[in-house]
Formats: sequence, structure tokens, C-alpha cells
Amino acid sequence: MTAMAAGTETEAPAARPVADCAVDADGVLTVDMELPAGAGGAAGAVLRPRPAAGAQPTVVALEPLPGAPGRLRARLPGERVLAEGHWEVLLEDGGRRSPVAAGLRDLRALVDRPLPAGPGPLAVRVPYADGGGALVVRAWLREGHVEAGPLRLADGTLTVWARPVGVAVADGARVLLRRRGAGGPRHEVPVRVDASGGLRCTVELARLLEREPPRAAYWDLFLLPSPTAPPVRISRLLDDVAERKRVFVYPHTRVAGQRVFPYYTVDNDLSIEVNAPGAG
Repeated sequence: MTAMAAGTETEAPAARPVADCAVDADGVLTVDMELPAGAGGAAGAVLRPRPAAGAQPTVVALEPLPGAPGRLRARLPGERVLAEGHWEVLLEDGGRRSPVAAGLRDLRALVDRPLPAGPGPLAVRVPYADGGGALVVRAWLREGHVEAGPLRLADGTLTVWARPVGVAVADGARVLLRRRGAGGPRHEVPVRVDASGGLRCTVELARLLEREPPRAAYWDLFLLPSPTAPPVRISRLLDDVAERKRVFVYPHTRVAGQRVFPYYTVDNDLSIEVNAPGAG
């Protein structure tokens, strides 16, 4: 065995506490953890926005977990709304705040849950593990919402099924496609409403092609609930997927030599990408 050179010994970093979490059908978030050795009287669990500028951190008391000696639980009720964004979970102990590693995440209640009923903003929270294994909560807060459902790409068209949440759909409702960029073009397509209140629209993808297209164009989809209502983003938020872009990957089609496919953005909003010839 080769001896270590003098002065090169390093102290192993302290292990992060591992937190298990769950979200129930009412949106209540619970975080369970065991304090690391040597911890003092923990003040609580802290949810800190990423980036730290902007919204103020949210502190939740840690209480003993019945039937589990040495474990503590933080409970964030549904009515304590988080601003839209990413919230890192930290352990506050003696005035110090340290990251928490993501353990088990029970998100079964978020899968195939019924759509929220009634007016008011939609508040969603989905815990996930970031690239470094830290526990983070993705939160959305929308005054109005349109939940995207199945997508079908066929015969040069994209058909989108969706359901409005907290949005009144009137006669003359349409879907707006708006290309990103100042002064970019926009198109509107009619919406069909079924007996259950579900929506369906079909986009002729050739309408998104331009005479002098950019190398790549990105079209965002909105619902115009009535001829005078403001647009509402079409997104997929009501399940257990915090970052949909790398999980839901759709096939592409070629229209007049251009490559077109739907995708979800980093915020789980529905968009369409159009790549000009030679863009790969």
C-alpha cells in the first residue's frame, strides 16, 4: 500500500440527510427525514427558490413522525401556494441551511388524477431529484390552464386533445399558434368542444412553413377561450412528471422537406419545432 503524502489527507464530506416525500390528491406535500449525527434542534425544512432571487424562502416546521423514532416530518398544506418555479429543499439546523438528498418519492396520487373543478388559480407541485441528487419541488401557478392530452401526428397534421381547467370556453374559441421572436407570425385554428367539455384542434403543419424560414422555428400553442379573452397556454402539468421535455419525445414528420415535431418545453408547455432543410 502506498502511503499518502503528508498534508494530503482530506476529511470526507458530511453525508446529506436523505428525505422521502409524498404528494397526496389534495396537493399536500410531506417530507420525512432523519437528522444527521450531531445535528442540533432543527428549525425546519426550507424551500428556497432557484435562482434564489425573487420569491422568499418558505419555512416549514419539522415535527416528530409518530411510530418512527428519530424521524421528522415537514408538512406543506395545499393552501400554502408556491410561486411558479423550482424550489430546492434544505434542512435548517442551528441557523445553517444544507441541501437534502432525494429519497423515495411517492407520487401515485398525481397519476391520472381528476381535473380540478371550480374557479381560481391552479397550483401544482411535483418533487423530483436534480442532476446532483438534491430534492427539488417543481411548482406551477396558473390563473387559467389548458391540460394537453393525447397528440396525433399524421398526414401532415397535428391533432391535439385537451381539457380546460378554470377556463370558460365560449363560441368562437380557437387555438393560437405563435412563433417565438419579436413580430413573429401567428395562426389560429378552430376548436371543437365535445359533450364532456374536452377540446380538439387539428393543425395543418404546412401553415407553419415560411418562404424564408429561420434555421429552426418554435411555435407555442395557446387557447383563445373566446374572441375577446386573453390567450391561455396549453401545457401538461397534472401528473407526476416534473421535467417532461426529455421524457416525452415525439416522432417527427417531413412537410415540404422541413422536419416538424411537437414537444414539451422545460416548463411542460406544448410547442412545435420546425427545422429548415439542412438543420439536421
